Amino acid sequence: MDNKFTCTLCGECCSGSMKVFLNPYDLYKMGRYLKLSHTEELLERKLITWDQGQNGITLPRILFKTYPFSFCPFLINDFNEEDGLRGRCSLHPDHKPLVCYLAPITRELDLESGEDSFGFVPPHPDCPGCGKGEDVDTEMVRQERKDELEKEKLYYLRLSRLSREFPEEIPSLFLFDLTIPYSP
Repeated sequence: MDNKFTCTLCGECCSGSMKVFLNPYDLYKMGRYLKLSHTEELLERKLITWDQGQNGITLPRILFKTYPFSFCPFLINDFNEEDGLRGRCSLHPDHKPLVCYLAPITRELDLESGEDSFGFVPPHPDCPGCGKGEDVDTEMVRQERKDELEKEKLYYLRLSRLSREFPEEIPSLFLFDLTIPYSP
């Protein structure tokens, strides 16, 4: 399989029926970027919603706008030097959700064994950046985000155990004060 990729800023991975699930640190970064005082404000502003995520756990995800078409509320469309449309993430690079930062690298976490695996998946089926540029160095990206990936893994392992006993409590774990420093 060809693992070459370079982002062309087409914005396709930020539109349509994509579901971008978020971890607590993602919420923290987004909320701080927007100068909010509590993650609940992300819900109030209709920037996130609750949905069934991997392993059936209720998780926050970005709520895409639906008019005039479906797209991420953090997507900025503008024109490049050749007057072609390009899509940029207003959260890039420091406030971007981990899953978006990793793309086109995907992570699958087995909550039973605690093992995770990484692979290459086009961010969008018709992604014009796939097959172009350099090979994606999965290991380098994993090292760049090592602490964040490990803390996310531990969080979801604990969350999985908790969700079996107290599923109704899960959303409250994602609601917290943003004025207190957070470390991934």
